[in-house]
Amino acid sequence: MIRVLQVVALLVLPTLVYIAYSTWQQRRRAAAGQAPLPWYVEAPWHWLAAAGVLLALTVLGAVAVTGGAEPHGTYVPARVGEDGRVVPAETLPAQTAPGETAPAGAERPARD
Repeated sequence: MIRVLQVVALLVLPTLVYIAYSTWQQRRRAAAGQAPLPWYVEAPWHWLAAAGVLLALTVLGAVAVTGGAEPHGTYVPARVGEDGRVVPAETLPAQTAPGETAPAGAERPARD
């Protein structure tokens, strides 16, 4: 859910920055005696949309590169253990063939 909120926030952020800038410009025009225009009249909508999509793609790319589990691991869903407690889901390292050595860091961590 937090990732979805990050993407939505980054899509809206360029528009919010533009609205703030436009409001500041309107106040300057009003102080100079000129008639202020609504913020949406002169908005560069194509640039705002392009900036939002670019930021969203950047976030999605960063999450794809930095998040997640081992690509060839085995996912074990959450389950109820023998003692009645819920055992959380985990991703086990990929199995190695007999005679091969496991990759560095592929040892299964001990659970309490």
